[in-house]
Amino acid sequence: MPEPRIIKEYDVHSYVSYMQDKYSAYDNWVADQGVPTVSGSFVADARDVPVAPWKAKGAMGTILQFSDQRVCDAYVLEIPPKGSTTVQRQLFEEIVVILEGTGSTEIWNAEGPRTSFEWSRGSVFSIPINAFHVHHNGSGLDRIRYVALTSAPPVIEAFRDLGFVFDNDHVFTERFDQKDPGFFQKPDDYLTDYYGGILDTNFISDIRKIRLVPREARGSGNHNMYIHLAGSTMFAHVSRFPVASFKKAHRHGPGAHIVMLDSTGYTMMWNEGEEPTRYDWAEGSVISPPAGVWHQHYNTGTVPCRFVALHASVAFSGGIGGDVEQLEVNDLNEEMAELYRIECAKNGVDVSA
Repeated sequence: MPEPRIIKEYDVHSYVSYMQDKYSAYDNWVADQGVPTVSGSFVADARDVPVAPWKAKGAMGTILQFSDQRVCDAYVLEIPPKGSTTVQRQLFEEIVVILEGTGSTEIWNAEGPRTSFEWSRGSVFSIPINAFHVHHNGSGLDRIRYVALTSAPPVIEAFRDLGFVFDNDHVFTERFDQKDPGFFQKPDDYLTDYYGGILDTNFISDIRKIRLVPREARGSGNHNMYIHLAGSTMFAHVSRFPVASFKKAHRHGPGAHIVMLDSTGYTMMWNEGEEPTRYDWAEGSVISPPAGVWHQHYNTGTVPCRFVALHASVAFSGGIGGDVEQLEVNDLNEEMAELYRIECAKNGVDVSA
């Protein structure tokens, strides 16, 4: 029996095109924010990305619309010295990573006491869904910069009613107990019986200091920890790999936004059968591999590389499991190996040691 000939009828379903042309609720919302947007898959340093006044947030910001993934989007916010954001609430989830500065956050529901906590560079936390919140910069000299990932695209697109998304009185009592003054001081619960480890917590004061467990399947010396924050269906994970090493090439579904925490290096990304594109990174870089695109991270620095990856909600991404593929052959072709030797040598790192 002859092999069937496989053809692709279309790239985008006609109904999807119709919905985007006629409604585009999320795109319209982004346009109305009046701040810059960054497309593609990478920014070299989110601490330096241009920002503009964001009236809705009462601060300066830009939106990172990476990889046209539609399951989540990131944004960068800058709060000036002695500044505060506007009071907000929304029906989508949000994970925040503090890049620089020190400040505090207040969170509350319509009635009852406010819960507050302080944070600084390296702090990571999630805004409980539909809870009122405001961020404060207590410094009179230094700005604050943070990057956050939200599930805004599918939520705004699904409801197409901004009043429902941003001015909804429903209280999600199972997500946030405002009567608990220690909600954001909950003791860390490390669940190491799960592969890759899971840290169940409501607030991380310094993401660089959490415990990690071995994840050798991703590469020799690799360590990992998945993070569950404040009942969110979005999640994060921290990965660390040694000096003079690189992670195995892998690919997965949409939505991962990788925030580099230390060291220097580069990432190669490519579609099946195509030449790789190189992205050089350091602390503050943000990388978002498109769905199904191979990518491989190389540490060229003199210290182990560590990053935190923020992930889309498992409710929207289809990330129930089994959606990660990797190349088990851990050897580089000679051209790639020579490039890695050259880049490491620039920092005095000997990859043959």
